[in-house]
Amino acid sequence: MKDVQDVNISINNRVFTLDLAIEDEKLIETIFHTLAEYVKKGFSIKVREAYVTSLSDSLKIISNRAQMDEWRAETKQLISIVRKGK
Repeated sequence: MKDVQDVNISINNRVFTLDLAIEDEKLIETIFHTLAEYVKKGFSIKVREAYVTSLSDSLKIISNRAQMDEWRAETKQLISIVRKGK
């Protein structure tokens, strides 16, 4: 049997938030793949990123595969930096 992964979900009147451990690369990749498929079908997504290491957050509109790939690469790089800082 494979290890059980932690998934925390928060729901309020505006958003559904999914929290995953940054060590769970397989699950994170699955989420990215699913979002990429959604974008590929012609839907756009608005991504609000908030980092513990920053006082601000950023907002990205992703409407095509190239933007999705760029955001995915940026996020993977940030995760790598955060993991090294532990």
